Amino acid sequence: MIEYVKMSFRNIMRRKRRTGLTVIGIFIGIAAVVSLVSLGQGLQTSIQQEFESIGGNKLFINPGGNQFQSQTAGSATLDQSDLAAVRSVKSVESAGGAIFMSTGVSYNDQLRYLPVIGIPAGHEQQLVLESWAMEIESGRMVRENDRYNIVVGSRIANRVFSEEPGIRSKLEVNGQEYRIVGVLAPTGDPSIDTAVILTLDSAREAMDRNEGYDWIFASVEEGTEVKEAEEDVNTALRNERNVKKGSEDFTVSTQEDLLESFNSILSVVSGVVVGIASISLFVGAVGIMNTMYTSVSQRTREIGVMRAIGAQTQQIMFIFLLESAAIGFLGGLLGLLFGSALSWIGAYGVSQAASLNISPYLGPKLLIGSLLFSTILGIVSGVLPAKRAAALEPAEALRYE
Repeated sequence: MIEYVKMSFRNIMRRKRRTGLTVIGIFIGIAAVVSLVSLGQGLQTSIQQEFESIGGNKLFINPGGNQFQSQTAGSATLDQSDLAAVRSVKSVESAGGAIFMSTGVSYNDQLRYLPVIGIPAGHEQQLVLESWAMEIESGRMVRENDRYNIVVGSRIANRVFSEEPGIRSKLEVNGQEYRIVGVLAPTGDPSIDTAVILTLDSAREAMDRNEGYDWIFASVEEGTEVKEAEEDVNTALRNERNVKKGSEDFTVSTQEDLLESFNSILSVVSGVVVGIASISLFVGAVGIMNTMYTSVSQRTREIGVMRAIGAQTQQIMFIFLLESAAIGFLGGLLGLLFGSALSWIGAYGVSQAASLNISPYLGPKLLIGSLLFSTILGIVSGVLPAKRAAALEPAEALRYE
C-alpha cells in the first residue's frame, strides 16, 4: 500500500500544472458548498436562539393570508373589536396591538424613509417589547405621556445618518419634531434596528391613522398548550369577523410557525445555491476523468512494463483509482479550507450588517462529509480510465510509442 501511495504521488507531482487545473473544479464546488451550508446552519441556529429569547408562549396575529403580509402602510385590517375578541379568549393572559408603517424621517436636513412603530404605553407594552425582542440599551422606553418623545433603533444611532443622533437629539417624523429618549439594543432585525418607536397614540397622530392595528400580540396563560390557545384565538376571530374556517383574512402564528416559515425559505434558497455550486463539482469530475484518460494514453508503455514484470489487472486499476481519489481529496481539502475561511468572513460581514451574532457551523459531519464526497467523486471519475488502463494488453502496451 505504501508503494502504491508513493507511485500515485509521484505520478501526480509529475503533472503539477494539469493536476492543479483539474483540482480547481472540485476546489470551487466544495468551497461553495461548505461556505453556504456553514453559513446557512449558523444563521438558522442564530435565528432559533433569537426566537427562544422571545419565549414560546406568544401568539402573533396579523391581517392577511400569512405572517409576512401586513408590514406595509395602510394594510391594517385588525381593529379594536379584534383585539377585544383575542382578550376574551380564556387561554389568553394578555393582548396588545401595534402599528407598523414607513414614512420620512429627517435629521440635520437628511431625509430617510424608515419604519415607524407605534406600541402601547400601558401594561401591554412589555408584551409587545418581548414579542419583538426589543430591549433598551441606553436611555428609557417611551411612556404614556411621551407625546413628542421617541426611542430609536440601534442603526439610527450609528449608521442611518451621516451624523449620529443620540439621547436628547431631535428627529422629524413626517414633518413633526420629536426628541430621542432611548436607543434600542441591536436585535438583528433590520426593520426594528432602523425603526422609530412612538407610543401608539403618537404614532396614530403622526401617521394620521385613527384606528386599526398591523399586529396583535398575545401571551398564553401558564399551563395552557400554545397550539390549543392558537386554535381558540382562531375560533374567536372567525366568529368576530364572520368568516369560515379556511377562508380566514387574518393569520395567527406561534413562535414555531414563524421559525418553520423562516427555515423553509432558507432551505429553498440554500438548496438552489448549493445546486448551482454542484455544477462546478460536475465540471470537476469531468476534468478528473479527462486527466486520467490523458494519463492512460501518455503512460501506455509504463503500464506495459508494469504488466510485463507481473503487475495484475486489479493492481493497475487500483493505482489509477488511487491517483484520481488523491486529486479529488486534494481539491476537497483546499476547498474545505477556503470555504471555512469564506464562511467566517461571511458570518462577520452579516453580523456587522444585520447586528446578528452568527457563528458558522463547521462540525465534523460537514468537514468529514465534504472530504469523503470529494474523494468518492474522484474515485468514481477515475473508474472508466482505470478500467481502460487495466485492460491494456502487455505486448501491445510495450510496443506503444
